Amino acid sequence: MPKTLPLVTLALLSACAHSLPSPAPSSRLHASPEEAVRAYFRASDEGSHRLLRSAFHPDVLMHWVDGGDGALRTLTQLEWWQRLDAAAKAPAPASERHLTTLDREGSFALMEAVSRWPSHAFVDLMLAVDTPAGWRIVGKVFHRLAPGEELPHFPSAEQEVRAVLEGKIRAHVLYSPALLLQTHTPDCRYYRAHVEGVPFAWESLSMAASRYAAHEDAGVQDSDSPWNILKVEVRGSVAAAKLEVTVKGVRYIDHLLLVRVGGQWRISSASWGDPRPAP
Repeated sequence: MPKTLPLVTLALLSACAHSLPSPAPSSRLHASPEEAVRAYFRASDEGSHRLLRSAFHPDVLMHWVDGGDGALRTLTQLEWWQRLDAAAKAPAPASERHLTTLDREGSFALMEAVSRWPSHAFVDLMLAVDTPAGWRIVGKVFHRLAPGEELPHFPSAEQEVRAVLEGKIRAHVLYSPALLLQTHTPDCRYYRAHVEGVPFAWESLSMAASRYAAHEDAGVQDSDSPWNILKVEVRGSVAAAKLEVTVKGVRYIDHLLLVRVGGQWRISSASWGDPRPAP
């Protein structure tokens, strides 16, 4: 994730990024990441944008790769609500649903969801974060399958994903906006929890790049913070990963989603922060 070294910079990030006030405990929506994903399932089956709003953060962008031309597609929450409203007139519930928690640590979870209909199937990879409003999905990518189709296998996919992750790490070390753009989609969002006392906030890639550029101009780098790639999961044209880094004695984790666009992997959404329980 686009982390900064000095605590003053983290404080600045907290001030400039979007944040949400903590609601009353009674207003929390979902008690677990699995519950949030099941609300998403119900929203799809019933054509309910109300249920979808409870499951997803409103700024989430859904990404996928078009099977015809291999182009990256993006859908906002508002656009998705309109589609659900149209589908509510003749809802078509999935014939099969499967949910798997790929990783969960503290306030962060990586989820996989498989949904099937007679005409197609979706394999979703999602990020979930425990926010002041409860667990919410903050990232979603998917691969669409035709009837009887299996997920495509790219022999070097994991190696290619790891190379992108190394590029992201290198972008942090050098505070390079150019490397951020090379390793991410331009509309990537970073959601964070429990950083410098802020329970939950988010920022765009351009906001992170602006901070990187200021460090780059000042000749500041961070070659001392150790990074590890802990997990890589590939599902056809989408993937998920988990990283960790220790900055100033504090361990942070990153959960990332990636898409394969034009044969190149790019990070499309991310969540990060201190996984330890808040004091």
